[in-house]
Amino acid sequence: MTGVTFRVEPVDDRRLPDGQAAWVEALLSQYVLLLETLSGDELALYRHTWKQMARHNAPVVARSLLQPGQTVHRVQQIIIHLNACKLLWFDDDLRAILQCPPFSVLHTAHEVKAFGWDRSYTCSFLDMPLTLLIYGPNVWLTCASKCPRSGETLSFRVRMTEDFRLEADTPFQDWRVWLPLPDTPATDAYPDFYRLRPRINAFYSPADLDTHRQYHTGDAGVVYTLPQSLYLSECLLGVYRFAAI
Repeated sequence: MTGVTFRVEPVDDRRLPDGQAAWVEALLSQYVLLLETLSGDELALYRHTWKQMARHNAPVVARSLLQPGQTVHRVQQIIIHLNACKLLWFDDDLRAILQCPPFSVLHTAHEVKAFGWDRSYTCSFLDMPLTLLIYGPNVWLTCASKCPRSGETLSFRVRMTEDFRLEADTPFQDWRVWLPLPDTPATDAYPDFYRLRPRINAFYSPADLDTHRQYHTGDAGVVYTLPQSLYLSECLLGVYRFAAI
């Protein structure tokens, strides 16, 4: 264990959908507690995986994460541990890391592009601004997603300030973000979020989301507006930065 304690800032419930503040605080706290259990080598490999995915947009294998003084066997052990912690997805057949949220080397509906970098994919709509941890502050990030109902492109720009706040450059849009959540206590906020993350999508209009929900009547979840979803991304950014330090 690193022995380092990270502080989670209180969330502003006025910027979230009704009833979401407690769940968001639980999610952030559980992620931070998970980080605090990691060793220095584990944290280093975790952040190195982000950089590899951003630079190469290709599956990450153990040898590409090898650091001086380490063996491939040791790196593989760390990968297996991070996979068990639900911090990344290691594919046993390919023997490679395919996702390490926010980044994904699998093609998804969510793409980001920063100046000087190749285009990358993210695990969900909420994850797009989190990639700024790698691209850096004051860099305008072009984000593009597709509505799973209409096929319309949802595009906006966002940047991160020096104090890890998000500033969006986008005209008002009546988009809706669907955050699938089980009707369970917040004690499982992080495991549930990790499991359901691929199903977080943005819809071009409330009508598109309503139609989608008519075909998925058994799915529980919460509807976010674009400003609310960007604030949730900002909250996640505030704790993900601890892994990037």
